[in-house]
Amino acid sequence: MISKSFFESLEAIAFERGFNVEDVKEKVEIAISVSSRNSGYTGDIKTEWDFEKKRIKVYEYKYVVEEVDPEGVRGQITLEEALEIKPKIKVGAEIKTEINITAFGRKAASVFRQSLLSGLKELEREESFQFFQERVGEVITATVVDYSNNFVTFSIGKNCQANMPDKEGLPNESFNIGDEKKVYITKVEKTTKGPKVFLTRTGREIVKRLFELTIPEIADGSIEIMGIAREPGEKTKIGVLSLKNNLDAKGACVGQGGLRIRKINEMLNNEKIEIFTWRDDPVNLIAEALLPAKSLAVLTEEKTKQATVIVKDDQYSLAIGKMGQNARLAAYAVGWRIDIKNLTDATAEGINFTYNVTRK
Repeated sequence: MISKSFFESLEAIAFERGFNVEDVKEKVEIAISVSSRNSGYTGDIKTEWDFEKKRIKVYEYKYVVEEVDPEGVRGQITLEEALEIKPKIKVGAEIKTEINITAFGRKAASVFRQSLLSGLKELEREESFQFFQERVGEVITATVVDYSNNFVTFSIGKNCQANMPDKEGLPNESFNIGDEKKVYITKVEKTTKGPKVFLTRTGREIVKRLFELTIPEIADGSIEIMGIAREPGEKTKIGVLSLKNNLDAKGACVGQGGLRIRKINEMLNNEKIEIFTWRDDPVNLIAEALLPAKSLAVLTEEKTKQATVIVKDDQYSLAIGKMGQNARLAAYAVGWRIDIKNLTDATAEGINFTYNVTRK
C-alpha cells in the first residue's frame, strides 16, 4: 500500500497542485489510521517518516490507565487488559506495536485510497478557497461553460466553476460557450463542495481594475484614478490625475490611436468610456467632467457642493446628455450637484456670472 513510488507520487501531487507537503503528509496519516482501524487495530495510530529513504513506519500505541476515559485519547486500555499483552506492565506505561500495513487486505487498501482521495479533495477545496479569497476585489478572466435559467456558469480556474446571475452582466451582453470575460470577484464563501465565488461585471470597481491592468502609468502610481461614475453597459466617466510633471494623464489612458481605451471598451462589451482630467479647483473640475460639452462658466457653492453651469444654447443638449446621462455621471464622478443652464435662460433669470472656465 505504501511504496517508494507512492511516496514520490505524493511529493509530485503536492508540487503540481501547490499543496504544502506537510498538509499532504497529514492526509496520508489520517488515511493510514482509518485503514488500520478497518483492519482491527483499536489503538492510537502514529506514523514515522523517513524522507531520505522515502519510507513510512506505522505503529499502534496503547496507553495503560487505571480507568478508561471515553473522552480521552484513543488507545487507552486498563491494566488488566495490558497484562494480557505484556506481563509486569504498570499504569502509565505504553505499548508500542509496529503495524505491517503491506499485509492489509483488499478492503483496507480500498479504505486507505478512499480516505486519501477524500483528504486531497479537501486540501484542494481549501487551497482553492484561499486562492480566490486573496483575490476578492480583483479582476480575473473567466470562460463561459454554460448559460441557462438566467445564470452564466464560468470556469474560473483551480478546477472551480462560478455561477453569475445574468443581471450581473451588461445589458444586451451575449454569453456563448467558450467566451472569455473579465469578471470582478466581490465575495467568496467556503462550502463543503468548494469555494462559492461571487462575480459581477456591473460595478465601478471592475472599470478601475481594468484601467490598472491596462494602463502601466496607473499601475506604477504615476496616474491616479480620482473619480468614477458608471451606468453599466452604456457609459462610464472616469477622472484621472497625473502625479508626474509632463505626463498627460488623459492621453496616457487613451493610448496611441486610442489603443488602450479601446482595449478596455472591448472587455466591457464596447461600453463607452469618457476620460476627463481631474483639476484642483472645482470650477475647472466640473467643466472637465461635463466634456465633451463646453462650459462657459461654473458657479460653485463650496459648503453645499452645488454648482450652476452655464453653457451656450447649442451645447445644452450635449451637456445634459441623453436622458440626463452626461450631467448625472459628471455629478457622481466629482461628488457635486450640478444644475446646467443655457445662456439664454441664464440671462433671462438674471444670473450674474463671469466666463471663468480655463481652456487647456
